[in-house]
Amino acid sequence: MKNKSKNSVKEVIVQKIKAIVNFVKNPDNKLSRSYDIKKNLKSVLTFYLIKLFFLSLWIIVMILFLDFEPAPVVEIRNKMSPLSFLLYALLLGPILEEAIFRLSLVFKPWYITISVLLLTYVLTSKLVYGIGHLNIEDHLLVRILISILFALITYFFANKYLNYFLKFWNVNFRWIYYCSIIFFALLHLNLLELTFNKFLLFPLLTFPQLLGGTINGYIRIKYGFIYSCLFHGINNILPAISVL
Repeated sequence: MKNKSKNSVKEVIVQKIKAIVNFVKNPDNKLSRSYDIKKNLKSVLTFYLIKLFFLSLWIIVMILFLDFEPAPVVEIRNKMSPLSFLLYALLLGPILEEAIFRLSLVFKPWYITISVLLLTYVLTSKLVYGIGHLNIEDHLLVRILISILFALITYFFANKYLNYFLKFWNVNFRWIYYCSIIFFALLHLNLLELTFNKFLLFPLLTFPQLLGGTINGYIRIKYGFIYSCLFHGINNILPAISVL
């Protein structure tokens, strides 16, 4: 019985890895959706174990060949109380990032509007004012107004040309999915301090985000937005605890 149990777990893990690999090879935004909550939760946990395994290998490589830089989570932790930090790391942060990068993988006018609203706010904070999006003291009203303006423009065009956008999403979903992964990883780099060497090492430095974005995109399509947020939150547990 024990061998059968072990084999079944191994088979499930192999199946999940194959599912991700096949999805990456040929991204499909019309996967048959799974609505079985119990099975979905087990799948999310299985994907987490898979990611944890590959992250362990990445950490070994980073320790052996590169100097570890402080994770962005450390900077966020220093600006918050422990309780606020945990709330952001495990709940608010995952929802924010998933809403930006994965919500609109399924195209709807409101989805793309929310993604543009939040992404504009984050990019305006980082690239225009050189501050974090959690900063609520400097130019907050301006950042909000700029974000709302871009969101309203997006909603107007998404509604007016809905059929065009739907067709574009279906035809170009492969590239939309790939871009969501790359931009998700880029967001976790300090773009203002991006050097040529860092650019060359981009895949290695952002491997956790590239892997997370790859898996989360699949989860978003196959299981739904709530499960991608859940997977993201689970992934933040160990990093969050490590800097408390």
